Amino acid sequence: MPSQVLVVEGRDVRAMVEAGLARFPEPEQETVVIKPNLIINRPGPTTPVDVVEAVATHYLPEHRVVVAEGSGWCETWEAFTDLGYLALKTRYGVEFVDLNYADTSLLERPDALVLKRFELPEVLRGAYLISLALLKTHSLTGVSLSMKNMLGVAKGELVPAGKKRRFHKLGIHESIVDICAYRMPDLAIIDGRSACVGGELGGRLVPYGAIIFSDDPVAADAVGAHLLGLDPMSIRHLRLAHELGLGTADLDQIRMVRLRA
Repeated sequence: MPSQVLVVEGRDVRAMVEAGLARFPEPEQETVVIKPNLIINRPGPTTPVDVVEAVATHYLPEHRVVVAEGSGWCETWEAFTDLGYLALKTRYGVEFVDLNYADTSLLERPDALVLKRFELPEVLRGAYLISLALLKTHSLTGVSLSMKNMLGVAKGELVPAGKKRRFHKLGIHESIVDICAYRMPDLAIIDGRSACVGGELGGRLVPYGAIIFSDDPVAADAVGAHLLGLDPMSIRHLRLAHELGLGTADLDQIRMVRLRA
């Protein structure tokens, strides 16, 4: 059965999110963890707070909602503060976790490509995990979408910037695949209302007017790469994930459904 990817077009973020999430069953888990991409503490290359708010309020109050991130180029709490995220705690009681310092459990996978051992944050265990990424290009990995967003769940090094640099030394594509093999998101959401193109820490914003949803993050990223004008199978971590059976990166095996909200 082909993987399904939903592409919701529109202008009202709440309407777009509701139209997308209506196509997926409500989580059985008590806790919903939203993992945005807050690589740095400025707008542009980061997940906008309004889409996180729309997703969080969809699941409240029936679920406990946690926003969890481990920023790479700033302190995570600087990103939460400077990007307006902490207002979600005041308004709705959303909880926040800095994954760079979170409690973890050590997992092992002898068949891993490069990460034979990985410290998985406890907050992700038993939770419904949403990778809420931005539609974005990347100078080293081609794209930075729902799978690459998962690098943020790894503990950061105690340095001011480049906290995840060890994965670049080990092999960035292989590290992305390994982390997703340890903990694949239950749902991928990619905010493509405006894509960040031409620089993962800056770049220019290009309007695409869509939000992507799928319970197959590999397929979601394949469609995201396609929207950005790239061949998904040319993106090494997408091809590796496809070949290892973590999801579908072949567009011929993906059913893309477009909706207008």
